[in-house]
Amino acid sequence: MQLAWYSTGNEIVIGANADALRELVGEAHDAGVAWWIANGHVPTDDEAARRLAFLEHHGVSPYAFPLTDPQPRFSIERVWLDDTDVQLLISNLNSDLYSRYPEPGALVFSLESADLREGVGALVMAVLDDEPVGCGAFRVIDERPGSAEIKRMYVTLAGRGKKIGSALLAEVERCAVGIDRFALEFGPRQPEAQAMFESAGYVVCEPWGPFIGKEFSICMEKVLPAG
Repeated sequence: MQLAWYSTGNEIVIGANADALRELVGEAHDAGVAWWIANGHVPTDDEAARRLAFLEHHGVSPYAFPLTDPQPRFSIERVWLDDTDVQLLISNLNSDLYSRYPEPGALVFSLESADLREGVGALVMAVLDDEPVGCGAFRVIDERPGSAEIKRMYVTLAGRGKKIGSALLAEVERCAVGIDRFALEFGPRQPEAQAMFESAGYVVCEPWGPFIGKEFSICMEKVLPAG
């Protein structure tokens, strides 16, 4: 992997590591944002602007950081349900949810391969220093054109406290091309999830579909501005 760096008014610069980037950008390294990229990847201006906005909103994380505070190698890539690493993450997520909501019928969740077809949905996995630390997905809501449901959001204990959940949410939203409204569901025994979603601009909304009448369901939505 390599590092990319960007600051408003400057071009994107790529280097092998933080020291190399600091040498390339000189005194400007005190400002801007750095992030890890795959070898051969050419970051876009939009990508750079999103990383800078993430750093300004959330603070330092492996997803976006200043060169003065370099972070471990980190990536978020699209995967499929046959990936054994993401299978383990989803299994751990299910175990966590069942421990929080042991009541019969309290949980409603599903994600099938058909939900991850191009134009229908996507599943992504976060990897920190070669260790899978989280996942997240979206799928379109058929009965609500232009809407998508955020699903299967999970960060391992090793990944928590590093804004990785917020990074996963940002990347899942980015993957959902053509979507102007996101919706999601979680339960009242997940206050950390609600805080993260609220920070990302989600607000409580009316339940829909399988969540209507569910005692342990809190539904939230985010409507993107037109244009």
